[in-house]
Amino acid sequence: MNVAFALYWREDRETLTKTVAPEKEGSLRCTWEDVREKVTKCLAGIHARDSRKPFVPADHWLATSQIDVRTFVEAAIFEERELSSTVPDSPVSPNSRNNGYSKRQLAHLSPRLGVLNNIPFAIPFDVRVSVFRHFVVNDAVARVSSRGHQDSTFFYGNGRHRVQIRRESVAQDGFDRLAETDLKAPLEIVFIDQFGAEEAGIDGGGVFKEFFTSLCKEVFDTDRGLWLANKKNELYPNPHTYAMESHSLNWYRFIGRILGKAMYDGILVDVAFAGFFLAKWLGRQSFLDDLASLDPDLYNGLVFLKHYAGNLEDLALNFTIAVDELGITRSVDLIPNGSNIAVTKENRLQYIQLISHYRLTKQIRLQSEAFFDGLSEMVDPRWIR
Repeated sequence: MNVAFALYWREDRETLTKTVAPEKEGSLRCTWEDVREKVTKCLAGIHARDSRKPFVPADHWLATSQIDVRTFVEAAIFEERELSSTVPDSPVSPNSRNNGYSKRQLAHLSPRLGVLNNIPFAIPFDVRVSVFRHFVVNDAVARVSSRGHQDSTFFYGNGRHRVQIRRESVAQDGFDRLAETDLKAPLEIVFIDQFGAEEAGIDGGGVFKEFFTSLCKEVFDTDRGLWLANKKNELYPNPHTYAMESHSLNWYRFIGRILGKAMYDGILVDVAFAGFFLAKWLGRQSFLDDLASLDPDLYNGLVFLKHYAGNLEDLALNFTIAVDELGITRSVDLIPNGSNIAVTKENRLQYIQLISHYRLTKQIRLQSEAFFDGLSEMVDPRWIR
């Protein structure tokens, strides 16, 4: 941990591009930046394992003894503000997919953001929350500046986007009226009663929160068909094919934007997501251990298979998975011609990996991408890694 932190904390960027040892003919070239990347990957894997099954003290991962927290927060905020301003002659250009920087680019440009994005567990959670709130403020101030002095009053509430919402149709009206609205701008919610009349009152924040609470209660309701819950009542996208249709994907994107609005405005939302689902926004892979939170029976079966000492042919397994949709079960090949390939002692680890990947990633890939695309419109992923 100390080695990784020290490698990110170096202000001398030129040193990181130098080789670890003098190059010799036929030897591999390895820079300190390469070492940092490999150490980080190893450390992240150990931390992930400790998160699932703790084996070190609770504060083992924190690097607070090596930094002044207040100074760290101030420096991180400054570095984020600098990176948010596009520099024409910058040697590192933003990633075109999400208009942000990769973890390696951030580590090169900013030591503090490098720590936050690559080894965030080194910084206490409450400090990271504080940094996040300051990032939001930076973004809001930048929006005001980009609008110019004339429009600055709009951001602070003298002008708002007025939205009418029927009491009996909160989710549908929210989707119809807010799906393409700039949710970072202030909104004024006006409820329409059952008789079609506007309810009296001025939205000073309470009406919006009431709307937001009702909206979240509806869109995250598992009875709507977009979400399922595991045994811990943690949500994840419904893997059924109808959840992959374009209309459903538009809903996932909308819900992502709504959740991003809550995070941006500091509104608490009473919803818990499964860890393997949230990990996708952070670009992390899912593994066999993650399957325990989704399907404990399947997880236990795969663990049994992994350690099975008998003849695997007796289990009559092949490279397929049974998928149940609305009471109809169909078989899906995990690899080409999978139904004709038996699971053996030699290939069982590949089978276990493919089953885990299918359930944790492939079945919900489109739903997850739509949701996180919407969320990323409101909250830059690098703010929260």
